[in-house]
Amino acid sequence: MVGIGILVYKNRKGISNLSKKAIDLAKSEFDSWNTNNVKSKEGDSSMYDNIKKYWNEGTETFWSKTKMINEAWSAAFISYVMKKSGAGKDFKYSNSHSVYIQDAINNRKNKNKNPFKGYKPNEVFIEKGDLMCYARQGGVDYDTTGAYASHCDLVIDVKDNKAIGIGGNVSNSVSKTIVDLDSENKIKDKKYFVIIKNQKT
Repeated sequence: MVGIGILVYKNRKGISNLSKKAIDLAKSEFDSWNTNNVKSKEGDSSMYDNIKKYWNEGTETFWSKTKMINEAWSAAFISYVMKKSGAGKDFKYSNSHSVYIQDAINNRKNKNKNPFKGYKPNEVFIEKGDLMCYARQGGVDYDTTGAYASHCDLVIDVKDNKAIGIGGNVSNSVSKTIVDLDSENKIKDKKYFVIIKNQKT
């Protein structure tokens, strides 16, 4: 399994244009929620338009204002970032992380041409532009199918054995998460069960 990780890592010649755009957009969204060292929350009236565009543009979901704020919007955030960055029809936009996670895992298992493929964390090095995902309920692993609660962050930087991710609806805001990596730049935390590689040019 380690060989697969090395192959993926060595075949990448820098990050793709899509990854660059996704990272820039995620950073821009983070900045809009975090200004002058003050973190805005989903209940702040000034942030409603942000949440609305994640739902509307990311997943074509048009709920009431109250529901868009109260429903978990982290998958809508990732879907918005990927769609606006140019992922096109290759990415499975959804209100649920489990939908695009399973799609990416199936792409990898079936060895098809889709550029989004899901790997086990011990198989691959973490790189900028990856999605690092963990379950938010018990009994979920790489081979789990069907709907389940989960979360993914977009990796915006990797340095000093740390992966820095940005995700939506973290602490009711758009937030950064720092994850420890081992000496091979693989995630240490066992709660993570899939890394989605973006190999779209």
